Amino acid sequence: MLNFLNIFLFPYLNLIYGFLAFVLLNSCAYIPYNEKKIVIPDLNESITSVDIYDIEFQDYLIKKDYKEQRLPIKEWGLNELLLAQNFFNYDLKNAKKEWLLIQSNEDLALLAPASSVGVEVGRGDSGDEISKNIFGGGFNFTLETANKKLIRYEIAFNETQSALLNYELKIWETRITLLKNITNYIENQDLIKITKDELKLKQSIIHMLKKRIELGVSSQVELERIKLELGSINQSLISLQFKQAQQIKKIALSLGMSQEKFNLIPINVTKIKELINAATIAFLDNQTIIELKSKTIISNKTLRIMLANYAIKESKLKYEIAKQYPDFNFSPAYFYDMGNNIWSIGIDSVLNASKKNKLLIEKAKKIRSLEAGKVKKYQLSLINDSELLLFNFHNHLKTLKNSQRILEDKNNLKKQLQNRFNQGILGRLELELEIIKLNQIDKDYHKALYNLLRSGLDAEMIMQRPIFTNKLPI
Repeated sequence: MLNFLNIFLFPYLNLIYGFLAFVLLNSCAYIPYNEKKIVIPDLNESITSVDIYDIEFQDYLIKKDYKEQRLPIKEWGLNELLLAQNFFNYDLKNAKKEWLLIQSNEDLALLAPASSVGVEVGRGDSGDEISKNIFGGGFNFTLETANKKLIRYEIAFNETQSALLNYELKIWETRITLLKNITNYIENQDLIKITKDELKLKQSIIHMLKKRIELGVSSQVELERIKLELGSINQSLISLQFKQAQQIKKIALSLGMSQEKFNLIPINVTKIKELINAATIAFLDNQTIIELKSKTIISNKTLRIMLANYAIKESKLKYEIAKQYPDFNFSPAYFYDMGNNIWSIGIDSVLNASKKNKLLIEKAKKIRSLEAGKVKKYQLSLINDSELLLFNFHNHLKTLKNSQRILEDKNNLKKQLQNRFNQGILGRLELELEIIKLNQIDKDYHKALYNLLRSGLDAEMIMQRPIFTNKLPI
C-alpha cells in the first residue's frame, strides 16, 4: 500500500508540499488557547478587599468631578452612594461586557462568506496516449447579491444599540433599587426613633404606676394593660432594628461591597432625606400633565429598547426579502494535462423555493407587527402612569401639608400641657399619659412624608431620568 502511494504521489510531492506550506503559513495567525481558571479563595479576597480607599475608585471619583480635597469619602451621601454603585456593582460590569460582546457582531457581519482553495493531483495507468500525470488547483468564492452583507451589518448595528440601551437600563434599575433601599433605611430609622420615644414614655408611666400601686392610689389592672402595650412596642422595636440591619445589607450589596467595608463610614440620613424631599417637590410641583408625558416618552429607556428591537425586526424582514435573490458561487480552476494549460470556471447557485421565501417574509412581517403592538401598548401605559403619578403626588403633598398643620397643633398642645405641669396643675403621670396619646400624630406625619418621597422615586422609575441628581454617573 505504501509502495503504491509513493509511486502515485512522488511526481506531485513538490506541489503537495507547497500547498501544505501555504496552509501552515496561514495558520501562523491562529490564536492559541489559554486556560483561565476561577480560584474561589482569590475571588473571596477580591470581594472583601473592595472599599472606599481603593486608588482606582478615587481616580474614578476625580474624573467624575468629585473634589479631590474631600477624598477619601467621609460619609455616604446620595451622590457618593450612586458613584460607588456605578464603580463597584458587579451586575453593571457584567452588563457592560454583554454590550461589548454583542458589539463585536458588527465586525463579524462585515466579513465576506468563507472561500476555499485546493489542489488536485491525478495519475493514469492506461497505455493510451493520455497524460499519466495530471495536476491542477483552484479556489471557490461566493458573490452575494441584494446587499445582504450590508443588511447583516444593519441588523448587528441595531442589536448593538439595543444592547447599549439594555446596559443603560441596567444602570437605571440598580440606581432605582439603591434609592428604594436607602429610602426604606431612612424611613425605618425614623420609625425606630418614634418607637423608642414611645417606649421610653411607657416605661416611665409603668414606673410611676408601680409607685402609685404601692401607695394604693392606682389599680393593678391599669398597670398590666400598660405592660402589655409596652411588650407590643418593644417587639415592634426589635422587628424594626432587625429590618434596619437587613436594609444595610441590601444597600451594601447594591453597591457591590461587603457590609463590613460599607459600614466604615456613616450614612448622612438627614442630608439624603432633605435632598429627596426638596427634589421631589421642586420637580413634580412645577410639572403639567403634558410636560410630564413628553419627558417620560423621550427619556424612558424601556421604550427606547422596544424601538431598537423593532428596528432589529425591520432589518430582519429586509434580510428575508433580500434572500429571495440567489447568491453565486464561482470556482475558477487551472489544470495541466499533456503540456496543455487548461483554465476553467464553474458557477453555481442555490435556488430558493419561492413558497418558502414567501412564508419567511410573512413570518418576519408578523414579528415586526407584534413589536409595533408592544411599543404602542407600553407607550399607553407610560401616559397613564404619568397622569397617575402627578395625581398621587398632589394628593400626597396635600396630605403632608395637612399632617404638618396637625403636627404643629400637637407641639403647641404639648407646650400647654408642659406649662400646666410646671404650674402644678398636672402631675407627671397625667402629663405623660396625655403626651403618649399624641404619638399617633407623629406616625401619621411620618407616613405622609414618606408617601411623598416615594412619589419622587416613582417619577424616576417611570420617567427613567434623574431627579435627585443632575445626571447618571455613567
